[in-house]
Amino acid sequence: MGACQMKSKQKTNEDQPQSSTTRKSDQVFTLNNPSLIIQTATPNLENINEPYEETKKQLRKIKENQCSYIRYYTRIQQGNQKLLNHQQLVQHNLTGKIRIVEVYERNSINEQFLTELESLDHPKIITVHEVFITEESFQIVLDYCSGGQLSDYCSDKSIVPFSESDIASIIYQCAEVLQYLQNIGRTHGHLTLNCFSRIDTSNDIQIKFTDIRGLYIKHQINNINIYTLAPEIFNSTDDYPPSVDVWSLGILAYQMICGYPPFGGSTIQSIKQQIKKMAAQYNNFQFDRVSKSCVQLIKKILVPFKSRISLSTLMNDQWFKLRSIQNDSNIIKKLQQNKVKISPLQQLFLTFMIKNFCSADQQQLHAEFLLLDENQDGQLSKQELLKVYSNRFDTNSEAILFIDNIFKIADIDKSGTIDFGEFIVAITDKSGLLTEDNLKMAFKTLAASNGKLTRQALRYHFNLTIQKIDKLFADHNLDVNNVGYSEFEKLMKQML
Repeated sequence: MGACQMKSKQKTNEDQPQSSTTRKSDQVFTLNNPSLIIQTATPNLENINEPYEETKKQLRKIKENQCSYIRYYTRIQQGNQKLLNHQQLVQHNLTGKIRIVEVYERNSINEQFLTELESLDHPKIITVHEVFITEESFQIVLDYCSGGQLSDYCSDKSIVPFSESDIASIIYQCAEVLQYLQNIGRTHGHLTLNCFSRIDTSNDIQIKFTDIRGLYIKHQINNINIYTLAPEIFNSTDDYPPSVDVWSLGILAYQMICGYPPFGGSTIQSIKQQIKKMAAQYNNFQFDRVSKSCVQLIKKILVPFKSRISLSTLMNDQWFKLRSIQNDSNIIKKLQQNKVKISPLQQLFLTFMIKNFCSADQQQLHAEFLLLDENQDGQLSKQELLKVYSNRFDTNSEAILFIDNIFKIADIDKSGTIDFGEFIVAITDKSGLLTEDNLKMAFKTLAASNGKLTRQALRYHFNLTIQKIDKLFADHNLDVNNVGYSEFEKLMKQML
């Protein structure tokens, strides 16, 4: 079996009686149990002013702590990640999880935000893990998306960073978020590229919606969000209808194609006038690089709301077939690029980084794995892969040779099958994951206080025996208690 055991059971104490001072921590990843939950005792908390009753009632849906986040998290350097003034990159002291903390002043507006805040259950929306409350502030702990905001990639208007298939994938993922929000009765109204972040920097672009506060407290119109606002917003003070978010999707697609939005001006008022005219131009040379179906879809969006395409119709548009074709070929492409043989020790660390840094959308990958796993036994055989991919090659012998080469690399434990742990390692974009920032974060999480890897620290993270740990390191002629960052970095970069 590979690093992730698909049939491992989740250990939880949810059904056990718990005192009011017991707090459930974040999940800890181990080799044999990828979703182990650990219980820790919370110290006696100092008395602080209680939030308003409605806020308290709502927060029962989310983990609430009457203290500062610094009791459980340590601030860390943000690396290349661009954070806002009210955000801080942190690491959980017990689990090593990397998170973002957003700090909001305690005032009536933010009380309203916390009162309405709900648990949003969608893989494309960042998770609110817990809320800390102090005398001065509300501190919200959220997922960390190491790829940064989409706007970071479009800051240089002379560079168009996304291919058409990338843009189709991004817009479809945004539409999935809007579909979920519409189902729970939420509209954003001020969507921009700042509202979405890439999970990581891999070539397989996966995004998450990150502007949680904007769902509950509407942004003031400014010279950043004005460009994506729908024209009907300027004529009404009522709650924004879902059509305004559909309009924003058209603007985002246009902006990712050209590098700038379709409507401009020197002042907010002049931009409003251009938006109301809805006279977008499609003669930019960048539109020559995209399909007619792409342009036709944008034209169906940037029209008066009574004529505007609905979200459900948008998601069924033929342009997104490009995304399906691209995704269908991605697995083969990634497997073909996987040419470096990986040791069990490298697999152990790589799987740890995938789990902690969200290097891939694991729900989507698991769904693809299950489609390949015909008998649903949690293992991929050569025969199962041959059934799926034989029609991708001119001859059956070419398909067999391709699959044999895949198994030489991906079947790390030489069991004759590929489990999900081996599958996800095989198709992960290692160049996007094994960046200097990510390697340093991973090592800091795994290392003991002396800055070295130790048996005790590794046993905590991976639930391995001393004998197994020693063997894994001996295979690389490494002394497990004398591995610093330079040795760790060299070991991991051998996979590139």
